[in-house]
Amino acid sequence: MSHDTHAAKVALITGGSSGIGQGIAIVLAEHGYDVAITYNRNPEGAEQTRGDIEALGRRCLIYQASFQDTSAPAKLVDEVHAAYGRIDVMCCNAAKDSRHSILTVTPEEIEEMTRVDFAGYLLLAGAAARHMVRDGIKGSIFFTTSTRGERAYAEDVVYGGLKAAINRSCQSIALDLAPYGIRVNCVAPGATRVRPKREPRPGEIGLEKAVPLGRMGTPRDNGELVAFLASDKAGYITGTTIRVDGGLILSGPPEGWAEAHIVNPNWTKRHYDRLMSEY
Repeated sequence: MSHDTHAAKVALITGGSSGIGQGIAIVLAEHGYDVAITYNRNPEGAEQTRGDIEALGRRCLIYQASFQDTSAPAKLVDEVHAAYGRIDVMCCNAAKDSRHSILTVTPEEIEEMTRVDFAGYLLLAGAAARHMVRDGIKGSIFFTTSTRGERAYAEDVVYGGLKAAINRSCQSIALDLAPYGIRVNCVAPGATRVRPKREPRPGEIGLEKAVPLGRMGTPRDNGELVAFLASDKAGYITGTTIRVDGGLILSGPPEGWAEAHIVNPNWTKRHYDRLMSEY
């Protein structure tokens, strides 16, 4: 089946009701895409995204979805494809971010995180890719990962590990889909301001001062990268992970000008106390 070359291109972004997903959705709409987004528990944010996109003269469909249900990814993608008739860009962005210590993490917590942050991403990518292949669309698939998939932090045994796994899986998916002209890449945000600015507590230096470029990232920073990678200008880029972090993880622990906290002693004590009381 051939696709209509005159129809607007379509992008599906999970977790488009706030933060990085919202930024990606709006930037892609600015670049001429009709958009579909999902939300889990934030319908108001989804409506805000839709309003911003419709103000740009583009269409935006909203779907409620929880990726704890492993049947949800294929169902969602099929519904979006039925509504728009095509999918050109699949942004696997919705994720669960929780901290866990190896001392206290439970089987249920590992399973929950894996369903959303790993299985959900792969199932979304597979469902979108099947439509792209059948329609003859040389589309793009994106995974929002994290610099935490490259640098290790305490209390990050599950989330950071799963983000690293997606970075690696992306490479194999890129090989699988290259014969069809479908490109697959990861966008790895660092410190990104997704909520109103919080003033540093007494004694805190403020995260901006730890970023070499001197500021927090924005959702738009990530959206601009996705728009570039989805364009023909990036037609020779696939199977890679690009950090959007202002250089945050380049230099390692700060030297001389700031106090390093490789392991937060409060986290360590909290998990020790829980271990001694519950196990």
